[in-house]
Amino acid sequence: GLFLSQADSYNEIVAALEKVPQVVECYYTTGKYDLLIKVYAENNQKLLQFIQEKIMPLGLARTETLVCLKESIKRKLPIPTTTE
Repeated sequence: GLFLSQADSYNEIVAALEKVPQVVECYYTTGKYDLLIKVYAENNQKLLQFIQEKIMPLGLARTETLVCLKESIKRKLPIPTTTE
């Protein structure tokens, strides 16, 4: 989770994150975090390096890292189509 240091920096931060190939998803959220990103890293050392070199220079207030150990459920829902 990412915590913005300034609320008006959202567009700038998202534009910077779009340029980082390890960031595969980004969400503007309600609740605890301002932004939630999903990244891929080879290992914990690469994750730490990624955070230090790519994420922290963006000028965030702070970050919180969660590591997924197992994907328990992955479901895709059909999107209904409307016909007129």
